[in-house]
Amino acid sequence: MAIEIKDKKEEERSVAGNIVFFLSFLILLVVAGSIAYLQYMALPQNEQKIAELNNTLSTQKSEEMRQLESQAYDIERLVSDYKILFESRPEASKFFDNFEDWVHPQIYYSGFSLSLETRTAVMKGSVSDFKPIIQQIKIFRGQDLIESFQVSNVKLSGTDGVDFDLSIVLKAELFK
Repeated sequence: MAIEIKDKKEEERSVAGNIVFFLSFLILLVVAGSIAYLQYMALPQNEQKIAELNNTLSTQKSEEMRQLESQAYDIERLVSDYKILFESRPEASKFFDNFEDWVHPQIYYSGFSLSLETRTAVMKGSVSDFKPIIQQIKIFRGQDLIESFQVSNVKLSGTDGVDFDLSIVLKAELFK
């Protein structure tokens, strides 16, 4: 029979080593379990709660935000009304484009007034003699966009010329 001789210190070390190893393994399991719990259970629940709170906050509007939205809606309505008015307004520039072609080159007009409501243009004219006035009348008679016209107050001016007043009533389609 053989007798084995063991050192007591080795036995104590191996028991103490086993206890430390067991405790270390136990701590490792607790830490791994805690990480798994936080990663897969607690974190998704908290993210869901945060998302619900954000949705609740976004649906609840402050009184100031409601007033701003109301003001923005009012401004949008006014801009829309202005746009409708702007697009349906008569365009006076079309008159001037056509009037430039209608004017006799020897006649000078001044004191000009244009009323878009009555479609009437009133002005004073000056010319050196009567012949350009007669030619101007012929030009006006040939224009489709002129409804009627009137030459009045024709008189000789003191500076060897003729002064007159001209009133033109235009057709509505000119301003569209």
